[in-house]
Amino acid sequence: MVTVALYGLEVDDWNALEREVVDLFTALLRVDTTNPPGNETACALVLQDYLAGNGIASTLVGESPQRQNLVARLDGARPGPTLTYMGHMDVVPADAGEWSVPPFAGVVKNAYVWGCGATDMKNQVAAEAVALARLKRSGADFAGTVKYAATVDEEVGDHCGVRWLCRNEPDTLRSEYLVNEGMGGLWLQVGGQKVFLLAAAEKAFAQFRIRTRGRGGHASVPEKERSAVIDLARAVVALGLYDPPAIVSPLTAQFIDAVVTEAGLRARLKDPGTARAAGADLRRLDAELASLVEPLLGATFTPTMLDAGKAVNVIPTRAEASIDCRILPEMTAAGTAELVAAVLDPLGIDWELEWIDSTTPNASPAPTALSESIARVVRGDFPDAVLAPMCSGSFTDSRWVRERFPDCIAYGFAPYVAESFHAMRGGRDHEPDERIRVEDVTYQALFFERLARELLA
Repeated sequence: MVTVALYGLEVDDWNALEREVVDLFTALLRVDTTNPPGNETACALVLQDYLAGNGIASTLVGESPQRQNLVARLDGARPGPTLTYMGHMDVVPADAGEWSVPPFAGVVKNAYVWGCGATDMKNQVAAEAVALARLKRSGADFAGTVKYAATVDEEVGDHCGVRWLCRNEPDTLRSEYLVNEGMGGLWLQVGGQKVFLLAAAEKAFAQFRIRTRGRGGHASVPEKERSAVIDLARAVVALGLYDPPAIVSPLTAQFIDAVVTEAGLRARLKDPGTARAAGADLRRLDAELASLVEPLLGATFTPTMLDAGKAVNVIPTRAEASIDCRILPEMTAAGTAELVAAVLDPLGIDWELEWIDSTTPNASPAPTALSESIARVVRGDFPDAVLAPMCSGSFTDSRWVRERFPDCIAYGFAPYVAESFHAMRGGRDHEPDERIRVEDVTYQALFFERLARELLA
């Protein structure tokens, strides 16, 4: 049972907040917004009805009737800056056979809310909407504006979502501050303190294909020296096992100081000459923590798709592999291609690189007024809490906002309080049985309400 001492609410008030959040949250989870095809409009209509019931007008806008973004704004009692709460409604595909509950049932069981999108990220979409409604009901006594955007097409990102809004309806997202997803809000217990991650930067993807060529023929006569398939296998293994030269940015060094307790290991992780070996040691000690730190030491190369041949008895002349590559803000696509060449050229194979897609790494500074406000709100409930700005290993729609509005401070943050990063085994995004503690999603709504009041005081 949540107590007054923990979150500053009377029990009846907490329970009422919990019911409101869970009712909206489960309604959103019950809308199948698998991308592709998306179908986010049906989810947006649920939000629109909820907001209208709380006296907040909203607009559906987008490129496709089935894929409409919902945008709303709440003006405060006095002039001031603008804070945008943003979250996407689409989810990744879910194989019902791998789940213990139906993935789109919105089930509440064992103090958890279960469903596809429970942590990525209909929890935050619901919590932000409830925060907006509570601000409205209390008279919107703050300085400035709170905008709200429930968006589409983040998981694929081809069109019609935040990128489309930034290009076609930029005023819907124009603001001084923005809060979105991105690993921020997860926490680790470090030296007796809760250390909350703050996603202040993002790696970008530089996805590419490696294509090999060889001599074709009848499979009854093997081609060992000129086989496109064997050469591709060598290339995939080489790239998959490759540790590029380490880069330790000031942001990553600051993050290592916040989450690694052993002084010697900290020093080795921050030294580019020893960082890779230290990362391997960290992985043996704490695999979950290593999953946060190691991707920040440079580019990552993850082979994900292979393609070769059309018939089992024919040696193909071409083979290809798709590589998911993530690069740091300090890196470029051209520099990444040079790393690939350094790995593959010594193999003596006939290969070529073709870019699939690439984005630009992006970041917001910290500390700022927004990060300081986040810290003050969290410390109101956890006085010893520490905020650890970091570069997220994955990308979010924040990249489009930072590109369109360079002066906007954008962070990923939605605080979990009941379950730690380790208890969640690094998070549950894109996994079967995706779920979130009822207490966590309820607290997130309370947090977003308090953050708006703190920042826009």
